[in-house]
Amino acid sequence: MKNAHLRFGTLRFRKVTRETTLDVRVWLDRLIVERSGEEGSRGKAHLLSVFGGDQDVAAVGAAIAEQATLEVRGPGIPALQVVLGEDPEVFRGSVSIAGRKRPVRHLLAISKELALSRAGGDVKARCTVLVSGDPSFLLYRIGVRFGLPVLPQWAAWFSTELESRQAMQRLIGLGCEPVLVNGTKKRFLAWIGHALKRGRISIPDGNDIAPWQVPAGFTVTADEEAEGGATAH
Repeated sequence: MKNAHLRFGTLRFRKVTRETTLDVRVWLDRLIVERSGEEGSRGKAHLLSVFGGDQDVAAVGAAIAEQATLEVRGPGIPALQVVLGEDPEVFRGSVSIAGRKRPVRHLLAISKELALSRAGGDVKARCTVLVSGDPSFLLYRIGVRFGLPVLPQWAAWFSTELESRQAMQRLIGLGCEPVLVNGTKKRFLAWIGHALKRGRISIPDGNDIAPWQVPAGFTVTADEEAEGGATAH
């Protein structure tokens, strides 16, 4: 944890009215942004995790609700103007620190697109935002979202297929290595069927089916442990 603050970014919200100017800065420890714009200085935020004082975090929460533009930056990430868009999901919490009278306030906001990447969420979607491009995690999350019949042994094949078809885009991330996967349930099923026919993947005997491997930074819940699944930490 030494020098952990060097891995943090910052989020700034500035609002000018006739009566006053509001200028808020909070620490940023997780970020996912899909870059947009010709100059690449603007983007669609899919995840924001910030912490700070009561008033500052409350102001950021209000700005997100108003779909206001926020400025984010971090190690290796130049200043970006981002918005979360409509219907983001926001979670608030507090962290008590020894020697500090008041707890630190924490806010986590995720875009509608990221929220719908959960199991069964918008099965007609054409793209999926994931916090990691690890082959096993990637295949598992896509399989769970769309209800696909996938096996752990197919992880490397599926990742290679996405790369060769240019169906996976690396996103800007802080504290994670996010990706955007393009494809529908129908399309992925067609890939699986074609690969099985060509012998690129196969269905092993029951005793030869390997468990899902949990990438670093993820944990297994009690319910998923029996299924061999992974969930974001």
